[in-house]
Amino acid sequence: MRNPYAIGKTVYFRAPTADDVEGNWHQWFSDPEITRHLADRWWPNTVEDQTRFFESIQRSRDRLVLSICDRETDEHVGVCSLGAINWVHRYADIALVIGEKKYRNGAVAIESLALLVDIAFNRLNLLNLKSLHVSTNPFTPQLERIFGFIEIGRYRQLIYCDGNYVDGVATQLPRTDWEARNRKPLQQPGSNH
Repeated sequence: MRNPYAIGKTVYFRAPTADDVEGNWHQWFSDPEITRHLADRWWPNTVEDQTRFFESIQRSRDRLVLSICDRETDEHVGVCSLGAINWVHRYADIALVIGEKKYRNGAVAIESLALLVDIAFNRLNLLNLKSLHVSTNPFTPQLERIFGFIEIGRYRQLIYCDGNYVDGVATQLPRTDWEARNRKPLQQPGSNH
């Protein structure tokens, strides 16, 4: 592992590097299969565009972008972020993209989202996470349900996807809900549990 920021069982997070920019990262955001359900990826991505993005996140304190890497191989397999962080109201937008197709079995996304939620609530002390996904995306709702995100509304026919305008689904995960779901019962002294 190189400079880990958070460590899971099979993946770890680290700060993005110039090597990531030169690698496959920029290609993920030109791949129609990967960008199909992303609301803001309509232009082809280039190394130059990715470099500008990389440089902008180096100075940002309202956006945390992390590279997702395989623990065994150090391969850069995706990116995740907490964006539009509001330090007064303590919320952020959450996003996750698994770019390398061989890692898109669901397990990496689940573990990555678990790490990112933990960072948001326990390291950055945020109170709410927000998300907006395309209503035709079959994967994000399943993933968000695992963590207890709740649908709070829809923007009707907001996003152009597969030749149609579809709804944008707004979801939220309050820290209090997450803590209640993840609270472990305290062991009593002398208990065998």
